[in-house]
Amino acid sequence: MKKVVIFEFFTGNIAGAQKVTLNIIPMLKEKYNVVIYQRLNDTLYSNTVKKFGDTKKIPFESLFTKVFGTGRFESNKKTKMDKLYFILNVLFFNTFSLFHVIKEKPDYTYTYDPRGLVLSCLLLKLTRTKVIWHLHSKLSCSPKVAKIMMSFADEIIVPSENIKESLPLDNKVKVIYNGFDLKREIEKSPVSETLNLSFVGSLVAHKGLHNILLSLTAINHSNIKLHVYGSYAHSNPLLDYEEYINSLIVENSLQDKVIFHGWCSNVIPEIMKSDLLIFPSVINQTLSFKGETMNVNSSEALPTIVIEALSVETPVVAVNTPGISEIVVEKSDGIIINESEPTLIADAVNKILDNKGFYHPDSSLIISKFSLEKMQQHIYNTFK
Repeated sequence: MKKVVIFEFFTGNIAGAQKVTLNIIPMLKEKYNVVIYQRLNDTLYSNTVKKFGDTKKIPFESLFTKVFGTGRFESNKKTKMDKLYFILNVLFFNTFSLFHVIKEKPDYTYTYDPRGLVLSCLLLKLTRTKVIWHLHSKLSCSPKVAKIMMSFADEIIVPSENIKESLPLDNKVKVIYNGFDLKREIEKSPVSETLNLSFVGSLVAHKGLHNILLSLTAINHSNIKLHVYGSYAHSNPLLDYEEYINSLIVENSLQDKVIFHGWCSNVIPEIMKSDLLIFPSVINQTLSFKGETMNVNSSEALPTIVIEALSVETPVVAVNTPGISEIVVEKSDGIIINESEPTLIADAVNKILDNKGFYHPDSSLIISKFSLEKMQQHIYNTFK
C-alpha cells in the first residue's frame, strides 16, 4: 500500500479549507497508508483531525505562534524580530519535515496553502516523495515569487478556474472543485414578517461584515434581522476589528437588528431558515478607524458557505471574488456584485427581498456540481 504524509499547520475553527481537508483525509485513508503531522492544540479543528488516528505532533508551538496567528504579518509594520522569527520558523519546520519524510518514505506528501508549502516542502526535492500542494486562494505575491513557490510542488490542486488563471504556470495545476455531502431534507421556516439575513465567516476585516452593517440603513425593509455566525480571530495590530464593528452598531443604531451567534460548527440548518445569505468578502479596500488605515484584500477561491446556501435553496448576494461566478450561475441563485460596497449590497438585498418568488435556487444543480463523489474521483486520479 502506498503511503501519504500530510503536514497540517492550521489550527482553530473549521472554515472552508478545513472542511475540504476533513473530506480529503478519509478519502486518502481508504486507499493509502496516511500519516498526519499536525499542531496538537485543543481546538475544534485539531481535535477533529486527531479522530482520524495516525497523527503525530509538530513540535515547538511557541516558536510557531510567535509569527503565525498574531496578525503582524498582515501589516507592513514588521519588526526585525518578526522577520527573524519567520526565518527561524521556515528553517526549523522544513528541517523537521525533511527528517520525517526521509524516515517515513512516503510516495506522496500533501499540504495546503502558502503556509503549508513554505513550512514543509522547501527541502523535499532532496527526497523521492511527490509533493501535492492544495492551494485554496490566489497567491498575494509577484509572479516571480509565485513561480519559485510553485517549483517546490510536483502537482498543484486549485478549487476554481479563476485561481488557475491567476497563476503564472499552469502545466502542473489541476482544477478540482471542492466536494461536500450536501444531500439533506430541506425544511424552510414558516413565512414570517421578519426577514432574516445571514452572514457566516470569521470576523476579520477582509470578510466584509462592516460593509453589511453600513448597508442596513439603506435596506427598504424595517423588519430585518442580520444573523452573524462567526467569531473574532486574532487582533490585528493596525486596527481592532471587534471595536470597529461595535462602533458601527452603536453609531447606526443597529443594536436591535444584529444578532451575534458566535461560531457555529453546523451552520447549514441556520442558513436554511434564512431568507438570504450575504457574502461580502472584500476584493480590495482601505479601512480607516481611529486614525489608523489598513489595506483589506480577500483570500477566497471557491467560497464554501455560498455552495452550502444554494444547496438548501437560500439565495445569495455575493461579491465577485474568485470562484463565485463558478457557483452562482443561474439568475435564480441570487445576485453577484462587483465589490463589497454598502450601496451595492443594499441595492442587491432590496432587489431579492422585493422579488422573493423569482430568487429560488435549484439545489439539485449545486449538489451535483460539488459532490463528494466527483471530488473523490479527481483526488484518486491525482494520487495515482
